[in-house]
Amino acid sequence: MIIAELEFRADMTTASEDRVIGLWATPFLHFVLDEHETYCADLKNLFVHAQGSDTLAQGGGAATWLRENIEISINAFLERWAEAEIDGFTLTGRALVHGHGVYQPLRNHPDAYLSGLYYVTAPKDLRDDNHRYDADTNALSFYDPRFGMNMGAIAKDPNADMEKLVRPEPGVMTIWPSFVDYFMHPNLSTQDLVAYQFNVVVKPVS
Repeated sequence: MIIAELEFRADMTTASEDRVIGLWATPFLHFVLDEHETYCADLKNLFVHAQGSDTLAQGGGAATWLRENIEISINAFLERWAEAEIDGFTLTGRALVHGHGVYQPLRNHPDAYLSGLYYVTAPKDLRDDNHRYDADTNALSFYDPRFGMNMGAIAKDPNADMEKLVRPEPGVMTIWPSFVDYFMHPNLSTQDLVAYQFNVVVKPVS
């Protein structure tokens, strides 16, 4: 949402552009990890055989690579966005393997500060002919936490659509504030979606 703080001249007709400020922004980090192809096979094998458990805590090889990259990304995110002083953070996560038809319903993570997903594989094909052509298999939807903001939007206003759809790609890391609602669309592919979902709890300065 953009709030315009208007500075009028004497005739009350002209607003100063430098008084337009951004407010209530919701930052997201979304990028592709370097060298992700090197570790794809090992991570897929690791996660398929350890679904639901925090495999990165065990360390070693591809797990260490991914954990280190997640921690670097979290630190970069916090340095850029967090206003409060913190004394480190705790990272927890789990492997996700979504077979055909598997999805995650609408949710958020109220006990965490940041949440994220890393995609090892992200199949896009459709297994069955009866699926709609525009079915967003394995897509990730985020919803504007400012309820009703789209009701006052006009044409081309970034607030017009309360849903932001992200189509995942292998190697993509996405991190967002944990209060944001999100939905992982059903996997309609012939192959499994393999990913790592994580949450970050920050430690405030005492």
